[in-house]
Amino acid sequence: MQQFDAIVIGTGVAGKKTAEQLHQAGKSVAIIDKLPFGGTCSQRGC
Repeated sequence: MQQFDAIVIGTGVAGKKTAEQLHQAGKSVAIIDKLPFGGTCSQRGC
Protein backbone atom coordinates (compact mmCIF):
# COMPACT_ATOMS: atom_id res chain seq x y z
CA MET A 1 0.00 0.00 0.00
CA GLN A 2 1.39 3.38 -1.00
CA GLN A 3 1.26 6.24 1.52
CA PHE A 4 1.21 9.98 0.92
CA ASP A 5 1.74 13.05 3.09
CA ALA A 6 -1.22 14.80 1.45
CA ILE A 7 -4.10 14.09 -0.89
CA VAL A 8 -5.41 16.88 -3.13
CA ILE A 9 -8.94 16.50 -4.46
CA GLY A 10 -9.44 18.24 -7.80
CA THR A 11 -6.99 19.32 -10.47
CA GLY A 12 -8.17 22.84 -11.08
CA VAL A 13 -6.04 25.91 -10.49
CA ALA A 14 -6.23 25.66 -6.68
CA GLY A 15 -5.57 21.92 -6.59
CA LYS A 16 -2.62 22.17 -8.95
CA LYS A 17 -1.06 25.06 -7.01
CA THR A 18 -1.57 23.28 -3.69
CA ALA A 19 -0.02 20.06 -4.98
CA GLU A 20 2.96 21.96 -6.41
CA GLN A 21 3.57 23.82 -3.15
CA LEU A 22 3.40 20.61 -1.12
CA HIS A 23 5.76 18.86 -3.54
CA GLN A 24 8.23 21.75 -3.37
CA ALA A 25 8.11 21.46 0.43
CA GLY A 26 9.26 17.84 0.10
CA LYS A 27 5.88 16.18 0.66
CA SER A 28 4.56 13.23 -1.33
CA VAL A 29 1.21 14.13 -2.89
CA ALA A 30 -1.63 12.16 -4.45
CA ILE A 31 -4.09 13.98 -6.72
CA ILE A 32 -7.62 12.65 -7.15
CA ASP A 33 -10.03 13.83 -9.84
CA LYS A 34 -12.67 11.95 -11.81
CA LEU A 35 -12.18 14.22 -14.82
CA PRO A 36 -9.08 14.90 -16.96
CA PHE A 37 -6.25 16.90 -15.38
CA GLY A 38 -6.73 20.66 -15.58
CA GLY A 39 -10.07 21.28 -13.89
CA THR A 40 -13.21 22.95 -15.17
CA CYS A 41 -11.77 26.20 -16.54
CA SER A 42 -9.12 24.71 -18.80
CA GLN A 43 -11.17 21.69 -19.92
CA ARG A 44 -14.77 22.94 -20.15
CA GLY A 45 -14.74 26.70 -19.55
CA CYS A 46 -15.53 28.61 -16.34
